[in-house]
Amino acid sequence: MVELLQTIIICFTVLGALFLILLALPKSHLRSVFLEICGWAGATTSAVALVSPVDMIPEVVFPLGFVDDLGYLIVGILCAIFAYHQRTHRS
Repeated sequence: MVELLQTIIICFTVLGALFLILLALPKSHLRSVFLEICGWAGATTSAVALVSPVDMIPEVVFPLGFVDDLGYLIVGILCAIFAYHQRTHRS
């Protein structure tokens, strides 16, 4: 049982190292796809945080209350632009 667990750990370590090597290559298709997925994930996370009732700075403090919402909006737009650029660059 211990030997099987060691073999599984070694296989996952080798696969993880191979994945990281492919991500490090500048012209890798995997890198472009992974960066696009990360961009869309960032845009989605920002959109969810924007509509979420839980804020880092509550809206009770009027001028500062919308700063975090503005930050979520800006980060979401930038992530979506980055993801779109990754998709068009790959095609």
